[in-house]
Amino acid sequence: MHQTIFIGIEHWTGMALLAFLSLNGPIYVWAEPAPVTVEYRGIRPDDPNGRCGLCNPERGLRIETLIAEPEGATGVWGPAHHLAGRVAPAYSDDWWVLDAEAYAPFGLTLVQAYCYLDKFMAQPLSEEKLACLQRSLDTLRSKGLKALLRFAYEKDMNQTEGPVLETILGHMEQLAPFLERNKDITYVLQAGFIGAWGEWHSSARKLEGDHENLAAVMARMLEILPPDRTTQVRVPKYKRWVLESPRINAYEILDSETAQSGRPAARIGFHNDGFLAGDTCGGTWTEAPLFSSPGNPEFDYMTVESAFVPVDGELFWSDISGRVDGFKAAARLRLHHYTSFSLAHSYSGREGAKYGMDVWMETPLTEEEVTSALLPVSDGYFRDADGNPVSRTQFEYIRDHLGYRVELQRASFINEVRPGEQMNVDVNFVNRGFAAPVNARPVEFVLITPQGDVHTFPVPNIDVRRWHPHQPGDAAFVPLNHTITGEMKSPEAGWYMLGLWLPDAAESLRFRPEYAVRVANGDVPFWIADDGKYGINLLGALHVLEASE
Repeated sequence: MHQTIFIGIEHWTGMALLAFLSLNGPIYVWAEPAPVTVEYRGIRPDDPNGRCGLCNPERGLRIETLIAEPEGATGVWGPAHHLAGRVAPAYSDDWWVLDAEAYAPFGLTLVQAYCYLDKFMAQPLSEEKLACLQRSLDTLRSKGLKALLRFAYEKDMNQTEGPVLETILGHMEQLAPFLERNKDITYVLQAGFIGAWGEWHSSARKLEGDHENLAAVMARMLEILPPDRTTQVRVPKYKRWVLESPRINAYEILDSETAQSGRPAARIGFHNDGFLAGDTCGGTWTEAPLFSSPGNPEFDYMTVESAFVPVDGELFWSDISGRVDGFKAAARLRLHHYTSFSLAHSYSGREGAKYGMDVWMETPLTEEEVTSALLPVSDGYFRDADGNPVSRTQFEYIRDHLGYRVELQRASFINEVRPGEQMNVDVNFVNRGFAAPVNARPVEFVLITPQGDVHTFPVPNIDVRRWHPHQPGDAAFVPLNHTITGEMKSPEAGWYMLGLWLPDAAESLRFRPEYAVRVANGDVPFWIADDGKYGINLLGALHVLEASE
């Protein structure tokens, strides 16, 4: 009797078919389903919004503002220039909310938030002040923003009055519960408290003259700061000073083994508030003769450690130490792994007159310039859909490469399975940014039904803070290839969208798309549910067959 057997042929389109010949005729059986591979491209300038900044949390440009002032207060630092005459002259949180919203096309998600305690130099913080602080932090949260938070007392370098150390430490104790309550929207808490603008210099009481005072503030900072958050100091050697002090006694130079360990050194980053301002970077590196150049041990200290900690920076106001070249700035931002940078300093939007950042916005930058400097180049970043070269600006390049920039290369997965079957998903990507992500967050694969129901599959034992753009210390800056491997159990039969979800680690922000990471790909949609939740990068479609098929 002649017999032909087909097993599942109508349902396994594209799967490998094995033919076995027998005495009774051919018998066709299917091999184990093979994965499909989907390749992705970067964002091109002629993509929709392709020349806008990519909105991603905890990275990029930031505005600068006061917070925690009473609504209607007078005599405080005013709104940005572009808002002058358009908002009331008395203080309001609207000043900085409108400022941040104006720069949403730049991908802005961060606010440098100064909370001045100058009215409490000799007394505890009042309930009114603490209430104002909570009001401003609640506003940040409601607007989908995060803060680089800094507390300070002295607003310039010539004040004659300042707090004693005991007052500072007492205020820090009062602030501890607020830091815990609001850690979800605290990107980083800068060391602050001592000296002009909280930068640990020029204090009225000369507190910075005794390193033990600095160590006392840092020790208390590390106690009250939630363990999954970090701080920053204005000058790299300040970090060494406090870690070498008897009070802390924990000096070490970070490497891949000690980073993210939770030890004191792993929790202290840098904020360079004199970025490329003269030979010393505005007093950041005062050591002659090399100053802010490789070979100065203090400079090299930051070069090594910046791969593992948050780094922020800002130009001087009004180009007062000379105009900073944007191409030189990009190279330094890459070398020291900057995660955030000020959009206020030397920029007409804040100051009124045109300065260095305005020049960056007008100065072309080509792919050849970037590749010759070994700077990261995103796929298609300098090309249109037809492959023609397109120049960018220095500002665009800096804006888009601060912090992390997760660019998917490909994903492999089985796109036809039966209910209850296990399947693996592999996603390969390159971080085209200057730095790795600063704060930990979950990594999850998801399956989304046509009705918008979401099945989640967390990926264990993965730390986004190790998604470095290149191997730390690699002088050639060769891009690293990263892989996310996850396992899923297929749900009931039907069609699903397969996605990669990188939500915030805080439960309060988990389902808010403003706080989820978007990949830097022009062909990967960012899915938000009808109720405004999630924020998932869609990788492809997947079909779960009926069990009988």
